[in-house]
Amino acid sequence: NLISHHVDGIIWAVPEVGDNRRWVDEILKDVPVPVVFLTMQPRAGVTTVSVDNYSGGVLATQHLLARGSRGIGHISGPLEWWEARQRKHAWQETMAKAGIKVEERQCAEGDWTCSGGEEAFQQLLLSFPGMDAVFVANDQMALGVLHIAHRKGIKIPGDLIVIGFDNITESPYLWPALTTINQDQHELGCRAIQELANQIETLQRNEKIEPLNILLSTELIVRESSVNP
Repeated sequence: NLISHHVDGIIWAVPEVGDNRRWVDEILKDVPVPVVFLTMQPRAGVTTVSVDNYSGGVLATQHLLARGSRGIGHISGPLEWWEARQRKHAWQETMAKAGIKVEERQCAEGDWTCSGGEEAFQQLLLSFPGMDAVFVANDQMALGVLHIAHRKGIKIPGDLIVIGFDNITESPYLWPALTTINQDQHELGCRAIQELANQIETLQRNEKIEPLNILLSTELIVRESSVNP
């Protein structure tokens, strides 16, 4: 067996990138203990606990629309990541539902880092000069946006509204403080442990485990980067 029998259960927390989870269907049947996957695209036959990245992207885009923005750009994470694709799709589809067609020139792909956010933002400034707001797929890249905006004299939120995603510890201390989408990592871990314990108890009762795909809700945190103080 792949794992010794004294182990009660496993939580796998590997980001879903490209097809790096293709092994799941092949070897999971040989794992003799319950398994819960974190940040994994929902799939049949596997218990997953993830943040609802799509609904978070909808919240972000709706907030920008509610602030009166129509020229909304997007800086995505690396699109081989499931989370990045979900956030981008949410932006695209929320804009479409508002009657606003978006083009690829309104989106630039970053790499989750501050420097990647800087590069993507400078690309957007050239390809989408009518941009009046930008939804950035994580707070680290949004920090790069704020940096370049300051250097170029772009006033936030006067000239450009900015929203990030993740609500990292530093977000309230940026200048301006960053509006963002909060994902509760503590709740994510607690829910995963709870589901693993439920599966262990189910086996102890000699009952069949019913796999669940759990998506945790996100929350809009409004700060000065989208609302004038």
